[in-house]
Amino acid sequence: MVDTALPAGLYQSAYSAKNSALFVTRAVGRPPVTQSELLKVDPDTLEVIARVTPHQVPDYDDERVFAAYGVGVDDANGNVWVTNTRENTVAVYRQDDLSLVKQFDAETVPHSRDVIIDSQRAKAYVSATGENYLSVFDASTLEPLGQIEISSSVRGEQFTPMSLALDEASGRLFTVSISTPEAVVIDTQNDSVEKVITLTNANRASGVAFDAQSEQLLVASQGSDNLLYVDIASGDIVHDVPVGAGPLNVAFEADSGLAYVSNRASGTLAILNREGELVANIDGGTYPNHVHADGQGHIFAVNKARGENDPRGDHVRRIQAIN
Repeated sequence: MVDTALPAGLYQSAYSAKNSALFVTRAVGRPPVTQSELLKVDPDTLEVIARVTPHQVPDYDDERVFAAYGVGVDDANGNVWVTNTRENTVAVYRQDDLSLVKQFDAETVPHSRDVIIDSQRAKAYVSATGENYLSVFDASTLEPLGQIEISSSVRGEQFTPMSLALDEASGRLFTVSISTPEAVVIDTQNDSVEKVITLTNANRASGVAFDAQSEQLLVASQGSDNLLYVDIASGDIVHDVPVGAGPLNVAFEADSGLAYVSNRASGTLAILNREGELVANIDGGTYPNHVHADGQGHIFAVNKARGENDPRGDHVRRIQAIN
């Protein structure tokens, strides 16, 4: 495992296989946020090789910027997308030099959280957390394509999307709801809801990953402290595993068949196999926030800090998947 400290305020990471680069977002404090960057990091040494501060938000005199939180890579077009959660929008940068390609206007996507790119179909998807839909963009023209509304099967409740997972091969996009015990399968060919799955024993579901071999969703829930393995076809819960306090995100490494869960409250990274067995529980530093599989046999994990003088906070780790 390689572990290094980065500048304060880390949120998410995303890996470009085409350019062999890791992109990491950081934003410090609450609004108005004036300290934020998109970092380009060497995936082997974890050294910062390029960085950019987002543009200032117009019509304010407090120097707030379009702070970067979520991140997704588009290798087909050489771009990297970030969510500007506090300003309710998104931005697109060039991967090579981090130059700004397009800053969308504020209020384009309410509480934009996660972004993921379907390169085969040239679409970018953004979760509008707090609403009941995903926003869709053309990844080539950078034009909005509309919204995918998700209706909850729970009477009187609203589906509120969080993390996103994509299976490009089958054209399916997945997300989970923090407000209801549900997951959804979306057909990315026509951007329609294929099915909504009820999740037994999921409270404040936040993280989602997909195992194409077993056709199972992996769902991490902050409120129930567990990881669910969910059969896509039947909706059955195959495994329900306690993993630690406050699991926020999950990443799946296909070659090893291992799931990596960031337990924010307990400060650990839980590692589980396809049988739902806990094979390792390692130190995740202060407030583990995000995990990301690079498709090359590694997991990148970022965590946040407890305060300004926290030596275990704001680290990025590269973990070699184990068999």
